[in-house]
Amino acid sequence: MSQISRPMRRSLLISAITTLATFGLGLFTKKAQAQSSNRSMRGIETLKRVGGKDYDRATRPLEAFLPDLAQMTVEHVFGDVLSRPGLDLKQREITIVAALTALGSVRSALKFHIHGMLNVGCTPQEVIETILHAVVYAGFPAAQDGMTIAREVFKERNLEFKPVSARPEGDRYQLGIRNLQQTEGDRVKTIATRFANLAPDLSRSIVEFARGEIWNRCGLSLKSREFATLAMVMALGNQPSSIQAHVEGALRAGATEAEIKEVFLQMTVYAGYPKTVTAVAAAQKAFTDLKQRGMPAASPQPELESRRQAESNEVRYRRGLEALNQISKSSGEAVVKSFEDIAPDLGRYILEFSYGDVFSRPNLDLKTRELATVSALTGLSTTASELPLKVHVNGALNVGASRQEIVEAIMHVIPYVGFVKVQQAMALAEEVFKERNV
Repeated sequence: MSQISRPMRRSLLISAITTLATFGLGLFTKKAQAQSSNRSMRGIETLKRVGGKDYDRATRPLEAFLPDLAQMTVEHVFGDVLSRPGLDLKQREITIVAALTALGSVRSALKFHIHGMLNVGCTPQEVIETILHAVVYAGFPAAQDGMTIAREVFKERNLEFKPVSARPEGDRYQLGIRNLQQTEGDRVKTIATRFANLAPDLSRSIVEFARGEIWNRCGLSLKSREFATLAMVMALGNQPSSIQAHVEGALRAGATEAEIKEVFLQMTVYAGYPKTVTAVAAAQKAFTDLKQRGMPAASPQPELESRRQAESNEVRYRRGLEALNQISKSSGEAVVKSFEDIAPDLGRYILEFSYGDVFSRPNLDLKTRELATVSALTGLSTTASELPLKVHVNGALNVGASRQEIVEAIMHVIPYVGFVKVQQAMALAEEVFKERNV
């Protein structure tokens, strides 16, 4: 048998390796294509359940300009994440709407997922309650803007929705203490008295308004409120103590560890990986602590159980009405009426809490409060805060602030929020100055 030359052997070896590599690559490619196809099919199925008949309206605009993003949305967001077992689509959509409401600058996505909530079986009242819950964690501008978008969705669907008050009955302070006992266990007294020496009214507001009023509203289960809260604080970021508290609260409300982990995994899409990974570290600590100490029931707190609501809602309302009328130079009743068709309680809360409890406090005059509000809204710089900023620029003028004082209130926050946000706020203020010829 003739010997094969060394160059020939090398050539045959290279040829064999190339053939095997090509064959292997072909198999890998086919497997990858099959996996991608499965993800795509699964994603489209879930997208149809969430999006309804016009399910691709969210991805359609992307297909011509950035088709890879459209594909990633279908395959990853809907095929990999929202299609996962462990959390039903109703709870998933509640957490998404909560997070997007808190962000305040993603109207098209929020509108899509409000439709999504209704498409997967949530009631209109659950939509309203999810958005209104944001008052506690993202403020009134976010909730007001979310409610405006919900109104658009209801109108588009020709939905016959007759809103009713969902306010809880009973003493708000005691309602708050009972809610804290349900969700916070043995930390009730710590939460209720945390700022008792420095800012006692803050502690009372946490118990009476946040926990006594909002958390006790009917229309959304306690477990759903905990999921919504986790989604909001993750979206806002830098809230490790709240993450820990509401992981425990969700467990106390009947959620499983697997469901809570699904909420976190889902927030990688809607809050981003950095915020979610940071929040996961806080959640891990919560689970570790709970496994070590258990989950005891709240101990009796006679001192707290003897306290009552400081003032009636009607007293707060009247005081808020007076303050708002001074600031806006128009009827505060119009604020309440503007939400009568969708969330009448929201208008009452604005009067009772924002203006009755906060703006009516002593120690700062209305002009200073309005300038501080202008600075705060400049820092927020969300779509949801644009209209409130113009409202409060007007308000500052109404209570005696000059054009230059308002400009300074906006300029003052450049070192803390940057030039972009200040430029946006200044442009909005300029619109008000032109309208009022000042």
